[in-house]
Amino acid sequence: MTNTTANEQLTANYNIENAVLERYQAGAQQVQPALCCPTEYEENYLDILPQEIIQKDYGCGDPTLYIKSGETVVDLGSGAGKNCYIIAQKVGAEGQVIGVDFNDDMLGLARKYQDEIATKIGYKNTKFVKGKIQDLALDLDIVEQWLTANPITSIDALAAFESECNALRKEQPLIPDNSVDVV
Repeated sequence: MTNTTANEQLTANYNIENAVLERYQAGAQQVQPALCCPTEYEENYLDILPQEIIQKDYGCGDPTLYIKSGETVVDLGSGAGKNCYIIAQKVGAEGQVIGVDFNDDMLGLARKYQDEIATKIGYKNTKFVKGKIQDLALDLDIVEQWLTANPITSIDALAAFESECNALRKEQPLIPDNSVDVV
């Protein structure tokens, strides 16, 4: 067997999706300190979170810094829901947070505390759905066509592009809301 054949066989036998699923399933069951990078969050948003969610957060970086009141935010790979629950506080009762994950154990952990956290913040604006990031359909053809016809070569062109995106959000939203951010 040549090295190429051995490498091809190894790749064929290695299923990345299953490896990720199994690794994070283990993390949902028991704290895995080496699973990802620890990140500092604003303490006032952590106060309402159960320790189990804080301990089983395996994200890298803090996307919650850029969230504004009233936004609708989709968190892809939401895991135990830590970012979703921080974002829920930032977007307020007018906003909405949708966590997407394909791991039943992580979704179970995130959903376990939904009612408790909603009671603590005074509203329920967070939901968790099962899905694979790569399966989420997004038709970029319209944006691509517009950019082909209107390349961004100046500040004015960028402003026109932002205006077109705002119009598209209203006319053909992925989620019917004024603002959708993906973190």
